[in-house]
Amino acid sequence: MTHLAIIGAGLAGLAAAHALRQRQPGLEITIFERERRPGGRVATGRRAGYIFEHGAQVVKAPSPELRQLLAALPGDQLRQIGLPVWTFDGAGAIAAGDPAQNADPMWGYRDGLDQLAARLFPGPAARMGAPVERLLRPPEGGRVWALVGPGGQPLGEADIVLLTPPAPQAAAIVAASAIDAPLRGALLAELGRASYRSCISLALAYERRVERPFYALVNTDRAHPIAWLALEHAKAPERCPPGHSLLVAQMAPRWSLEHADAPDELLERLVAPLVAGLIGPELGAPIWSDAWRWPYALPDGGADFAALNGGAAGLFFAGDYTAGQGRAHLAIESGWRAAAAIERALARRDE
Repeated sequence: MTHLAIIGAGLAGLAAAHALRQRQPGLEITIFERERRPGGRVATGRRAGYIFEHGAQVVKAPSPELRQLLAALPGDQLRQIGLPVWTFDGAGAIAAGDPAQNADPMWGYRDGLDQLAARLFPGPAARMGAPVERLLRPPEGGRVWALVGPGGQPLGEADIVLLTPPAPQAAAIVAASAIDAPLRGALLAELGRASYRSCISLALAYERRVERPFYALVNTDRAHPIAWLALEHAKAPERCPPGHSLLVAQMAPRWSLEHADAPDELLERLVAPLVAGLIGPELGAPIWSDAWRWPYALPDGGADFAALNGGAAGLFFAGDYTAGQGRAHLAIESGWRAAAAIERALARRDE
């Protein structure tokens, strides 16, 4: 039986595994994830009756296949976000958003976007808390890859490996692996084309309810410390207790880098006045805050999918960095594309 190892349990890796389990039942698949939770940048937080998104905020579904996937979650979880995204500039001036961009439906789940990751998660076929640091060929040679963790810990073997971490982390694995020098150099050069923006995400809870004609604000001139501000309670009433508000401020890349080591208490003191400047002083003071730091938040320039997925040495790659934009649906689609490339490689092996 052919064994596929998928490194990373973000949406790209989960989507690839989900597709291949359906179409290639004879393929043995194991996911290796360094964290203890699946989803990658889909990171739903929960605290004191509040539900909030620290990473990806919504999912777009521009294709029938994506809409079918989103609707497949049992129950009444799927929710279309009924309000648009508005804009603001460096001076804090707010304006209505682009009608064309707001015309595309945006979707979420009542209990958080991690419900999508849970839907795709393969359960026993995943090893959580198992970071892969390098790939080696076993002493006896052949086409099998040995997956190695910290301290040389053997994690398993695979005929095919799909790498789905952010490009810098995938590049670190490639650089440390026993890959022929020309191939390793070509892969590293292509992965190096993908750059990322850092982001500090801060959820802020308030005892006063605020309603606005938008569910989120996006900074358009990159001249404000806040890049994105979401009203989580506008996505679904279950997101926070009645009469309360829950906002998520995702900070601009430079601000995030400058405050990467700031304690959470300082982040709240710095960010809360910025939020009040956009929403209004009636918010009052936050009753609590919750911070998350993303060193690889959003791809800002991408690598070429085809250049990475020729299948040489049984190696494949997926992630939204191959599209050059940080979008949940693009991560899913890249996983599907990688699954198709792996299927073509399997067909060639069987010829």
